[in-house]
Amino acid sequence: MKRLVLSTILSSAAAFGVAPALHAQAGDAEASPFTLSGSARIRYESISDLFRAGANGSDQMLSTRVRIKGEYDAGRVVFGGEFLDARAWLTDSGSVIPNGSVNAAELLQAYVRVPFEGGEFQAGRFVMNVGSGRLATEQGFRNSPNNFEGVRGRFTPAENWSVEAFFTAPVRIAPGDRNALENNTAQLDEAEWGTHFWGVHATRTGLAGNLRAEAYLFGLNEENGADLLTPGFRISSPRAAGTYDFEVELMGQFGEQPQGANTLDVRAWSAFAALGYSFDAPWRPRLSGQLVYVSGDSNPSDGEWNRFNTLFGQRRGDYGTTGLSFTHFRENLIAFGPRLDLRDGPAAITLQVQESYLASDTDRWRVANLRDTTGQSGSRIGTLAEARMSYWIRPDRLQIETGAMVLFRGDFAKNAPGAPTGDNPVYGYVMLSAPF
Repeated sequence: MKRLVLSTILSSAAAFGVAPALHAQAGDAEASPFTLSGSARIRYESISDLFRAGANGSDQMLSTRVRIKGEYDAGRVVFGGEFLDARAWLTDSGSVIPNGSVNAAELLQAYVRVPFEGGEFQAGRFVMNVGSGRLATEQGFRNSPNNFEGVRGRFTPAENWSVEAFFTAPVRIAPGDRNALENNTAQLDEAEWGTHFWGVHATRTGLAGNLRAEAYLFGLNEENGADLLTPGFRISSPRAAGTYDFEVELMGQFGEQPQGANTLDVRAWSAFAALGYSFDAPWRPRLSGQLVYVSGDSNPSDGEWNRFNTLFGQRRGDYGTTGLSFTHFRENLIAFGPRLDLRDGPAAITLQVQESYLASDTDRWRVANLRDTTGQSGSRIGTLAEARMSYWIRPDRLQIETGAMVLFRGDFAKNAPGAPTGDNPVYGYVMLSAPF
């Protein structure tokens, strides 16, 4: 194991070393129809106490990721592809290996893109970032991003209008079995064509006050599974020194959800709201407060399914760092608190505190796999406090990021059946990234 870890560190260091050279080659060939870009990353993370059901003790993980993307512009058609190698180390039979940590030697993207006046069309395998990313994003912090197979189009039908539409099947990340994950076994990912993920997303800019409005409808149709429609609306204002900004996003969810021998009607929803102020001062401080609400299922016998399905959305953006510290999911949750963002040149700092509760005290805390159907364990998950900092050691070439998080566990996290008996989890990570 030590030799494997050393080999991984050395190969990642080599990738950091060659990144500037690859970048220079691409810059020297500006007239070439072929472009090459990518990134290399290595991250170490550890957590002092586990908060998941049946787990005790500490945990750690060393992860590496290399992405190399190439495009060839053949004139009317652009051909693109991206290679991914994502691996995790220092794991054993008692470790938590977060979903997407391992995806060795994989073709992340392979597509044909056809640009035309007022838009473009794309077909094949690709990553997507749609709107706020709360329902469809590639998940950048996670080692293996979400990707899809299908078709998508992006259009600008009129001034200040843009529309995106897609019809896809999600790609299942392999491996999935424990032994293969521990050994970083390379297995081909395959699209789950028994599942269809589709949507239409429209954006209107140039509104009064420079507001931006978005409306969308996403669909998820699983073979022998859920059939969901998720409409939503988002409105936001830009951030600028000396002004307030805000964001509000509302998401409903309707359809059918199989549950045992029954099929339940889905009635779920989620909301996000944030209000911030950017000071005209050194480090450009922005102080904000945010509120997240996501419905849970309070009564499993009432014929309705009220758990919100986050589809393929982001986890880090609203809730802080994920990885081994991944505590919050867009399901059965109320979370609120202040946030401070600072930025000065190559440095950025984020400080955040969130108070978090179950929206329904009889439904589950999904990430921890804890539930008290009687509601007697209360609803408070706890207080999540986080600090993280990033710094560009070499601008656009090498970045270091580090952070720490602590979950001060509330009544539910302490007392729910199966809850660990350890102390409050303390998490930390350090990460080097080298884009090229």
